Amino acid sequence: MKNLRRIFITTSLTALLAFGSATAVFAAEGNTVTTSGTGIISVEPDTASISLTVQTIGKTSEAAKKENNKISAKVVAKLEEMGIAKDKIITNYSSVYPEYQYDEKTKKSTISGYRAHTSLQVKVTDIDNVGSYIDAALNAGATGFNGASFSLENPTAYYTQALQLAVKNASTSANTIAAAYGKALGPIQTVVEHESYASFEETAVYNEKAMDINAGTGNRTVIQYDKIDVTATITATYGL
Repeated sequence: MKNLRRIFITTSLTALLAFGSATAVFAAEGNTVTTSGTGIISVEPDTASISLTVQTIGKTSEAAKKENNKISAKVVAKLEEMGIAKDKIITNYSSVYPEYQYDEKTKKSTISGYRAHTSLQVKVTDIDNVGSYIDAALNAGATGFNGASFSLENPTAYYTQALQLAVKNASTSANTIAAAYGKALGPIQTVVEHESYASFEETAVYNEKAMDINAGTGNRTVIQYDKIDVTATITATYGL
């Protein structure tokens, strides 16, 4: 657990945890044994994606958008100043739309102003500083923080480990079943790799009004994230 300037992030000290399971079906008539093995690798995320918004209101659409562009530029400049590459700060969505006010007497709606909205997505790899980036963006004029998600930049390497574990578990189960029937496990006949249902992304849980007694700050953003499970499953059939 770490206390940052205005952020509190809960992490695990363990880099990787691996575990798995296996199930089996014994087909006596065909002299085969079929097992399913699952491997799971739990790993710390290495990438974070921060969602920010900038909203402004103006009497005209041009005024609202002009002010929005001005503030958005300040937010981007601040994030770049903190070391985030320009190509890691992406505008996901930008719009300007009228706001209406309903008159009870006339029973009509009239345009009362215009609202401009810009959504920014910021990708970083130093995930322990996510809170600092959020606070800096809000101080620079961003009007909203819509959440942060944590993911793996390259999950393939971990999936390979999970797949190896799944194979091992399936083989162990098959050998145990064959021995229980007094038979020697024969050569493998078929292997099916099932589509992975692994989650390579973990959504952060945050609270914008938590109190950090140790740091002596209030109204700070709190983010908690967990490890990401990378899962692989196979079904293998062996001869007996």
